[in-house]
Amino acid sequence: MNGDIDAKKDLKYKEINSNGYLWSLIISFDEEFAFNNGLITKGDYYNLTKNIMPSFLINMGFDLNNVTWYCAKHDNTKHPHLHINFFENSKKITNPKAPSNVLYNLKSKIMNYLIDNKKFYSLKDEIYSNILDNIDIKELTKIRKQRLFGDKYRSDLNKLLLNFYKIIPDKGRLQYNSKNMIPYKKYLNQIIEFILMHNSVKYSYSKYLNLLKQHEKELISMYGKSKYNNYYENQLNKLYSKIGNEILEKFKIYKSKDKIIKEFDFLKKHINEMNFKSRKYSKNETIINIGKGLYKLCVECELSYHETKKVFQKWIISSKYEFDIDALIGICANSNIEFSSSEYYSTLKKLGYDYNKYLKYKNKNFYRELEYKKFLNKAFTHLSHDLQQQEKMLVNEIEYELNLK
Repeated sequence: MNGDIDAKKDLKYKEINSNGYLWSLIISFDEEFAFNNGLITKGDYYNLTKNIMPSFLINMGFDLNNVTWYCAKHDNTKHPHLHINFFENSKKITNPKAPSNVLYNLKSKIMNYLIDNKKFYSLKDEIYSNILDNIDIKELTKIRKQRLFGDKYRSDLNKLLLNFYKIIPDKGRLQYNSKNMIPYKKYLNQIIEFILMHNSVKYSYSKYLNLLKQHEKELISMYGKSKYNNYYENQLNKLYSKIGNEILEKFKIYKSKDKIIKEFDFLKKHINEMNFKSRKYSKNETIINIGKGLYKLCVECELSYHETKKVFQKWIISSKYEFDIDALIGICANSNIEFSSSEYYSTLKKLGYDYNKYLKYKNKNFYRELEYKKFLNKAFTHLSHDLQQQEKMLVNEIEYELNLK
């Protein structure tokens, strides 16, 4: 515990309390594993031991000021191993057996030291994020008019998505790992694999898979197959779940597109007339979230920045909020502009138009527009009648002239 020693001169087992215990611990490694993980010299093993022993002893219940430990590295067998003996200077512990959870934690501590888990998980998460960022899943539902990658690739992806959307049920729990998805999971995985093999993603994906395989091998060599044999599949399932759930979430938006398009056709004509007003909220975050919904409405209505600003200004004044309009729009502009039908009505409700009020407003304008259309129809009928009369008169005049000649 105090550095390298001469076993013959510096061992002080005579200090052991005759009524106390002497604990003996052996840590053994596969030769190839030890070499691949930097356990080669005596100094390598010494640094490992200094790193793992304090937490192990504390977990055992020792007072670090009341314990002495010695360690010896042996290479006299096929597997390099460490002998560690430790004892209390003054006996306090009554149970001489190390609990199984303490030994398990010790193995984890060794593993963390050898493969630097913090660095590994940081790298794994970085690659995982890169994969999802490059995929840009938020664009997947714009399959009729929007391109995701190249024309050919996008066209093929659209076909896969549309065919998948035709076969999955409208009702039930649409989650990647739900029982409801079992009959359709094969088709969903084909789409995910198609996405992951695009040129902008596949190299990160390949690196990610290799990283998972390497880590699984290390975990199995340390803890055995029983606990970590499915690590690779579990981590891969996590990635597939993320992408798959996004695709399934967008399906809900896709199914409600026709209805939403009709709603936006109406809203485009009347958004400047509607008196949006929200109730008082104590948290600015809540107001900003409502603003994001309003911004989505403005984008879908194809308003210019100036027109959007006017809509926001009326809403803020009516709601008696104190916000810088340009700053608020700037915050809202970074939000996703996709809408499902439920999100659409929820946004209108927060802006002062619950379903009944919105329906009443729509009906009022519908009948007003209907009268306008009736007027146009009547005007067109009159115009057609007059045109026919003019044509008849013209024909009669021509015939009359011809008869005179």
